[in-house]
Amino acid sequence: MADEVAERVQEIINQADEELKSVAVVKDIELEYDLGNLLVNDKNSLDAKKLRDGESAEDYLQSLARDGVQALLTKVWDLPSQRTENMIYASLPTPTTRLPREKKVPKGKALTRWEQFAREKGFNRRKKDKKVWDDTLKKWIPRFGFKKVQAEKEKNWVREVPENADPYEDQFAKAAEMKKERIAKNEFQRLRNIAKNKKVKVPSVGVTGNELATSSDLGAAIYHAKKSTASLGKFQENLKHEKPQKGVGKKRKLESATGDLKGEKKRALEILDKLHKPDLSLEKAVDQQLREENAEMNRAKDQKGPHTRRSKMGGRRRGPSEQKAAKLGKGIYKSMGKKGKGGGGNFKGKGKKAKA
Repeated sequence: MADEVAERVQEIINQADEELKSVAVVKDIELEYDLGNLLVNDKNSLDAKKLRDGESAEDYLQSLARDGVQALLTKVWDLPSQRTENMIYASLPTPTTRLPREKKVPKGKALTRWEQFAREKGFNRRKKDKKVWDDTLKKWIPRFGFKKVQAEKEKNWVREVPENADPYEDQFAKAAEMKKERIAKNEFQRLRNIAKNKKVKVPSVGVTGNELATSSDLGAAIYHAKKSTASLGKFQENLKHEKPQKGVGKKRKLESATGDLKGEKKRALEILDKLHKPDLSLEKAVDQQLREENAEMNRAKDQKGPHTRRSKMGGRRRGPSEQKAAKLGKGIYKSMGKKGKGGGGNFKGKGKKAKA
């Protein structure tokens, strides 16, 4: 009995040793670790015999994976750690392995029109000085800022009137207006470059001179250019491979008042046919059906007899048939209230007498 118990205990111990393997992983070739990416590389050769056996191949690969994970966790436990809210956190070092990108490499930023022009001409960008020497004022003035504006006013205190210009025109106001136009143009070009980089369409000053203009925009420009003539494009020939413009509508033609008797007769017959056979309207049909149902319900209520509800004044309220007969003046209807009080008295009408 004691021998059997000892053998059973030994079996349990051996089974536990197999399940709980040692944390020490021994390999012929040392493993390579990248703790920053939690990566371990095993360069040892695989056992071909075990891989050929279908039943033990999966167990063999799982054991290799287990050894790699165990070796990696052993290295992680050797790293400096800290405890936060009853949890232990290890500080990972900088990764050493370059992993492949998840997304494509972003394309380079598109050049603006000025940058492309400068590259073609070979202009070199250089840092400009903050101040420049002015030969007129004989001093250094800033390149930008409010002091630059003051220096311009001081330098250009008088302006020459061109030969063909109006002598009474304000040249200072004209120069200020031109400056505003230049600023607006530069701002428009800046926004256009941003829209071009983000592939967003923006309205332009002209259709034909716009890089973002589509074929439909150019077709609309050609159509309106033809219609802008005195003959409304009647004598303008179409261009080669020109397609009819869509979405511009069709101009209504005036009918001839004389000569075309057949066409006039045909139009008159069409109008007469519409009068005799009006178009079916769903809303009108529904309204008519509702009116007929309401009228039928009212007739059914009238056939049930007069209502016996009492009015607020104490007399009996007349039913629809009684009200109609009273309105036509037929018969005498007596109320149940007292005479002289609310709803009392007799109503006398012409025709045969009838008691309610």
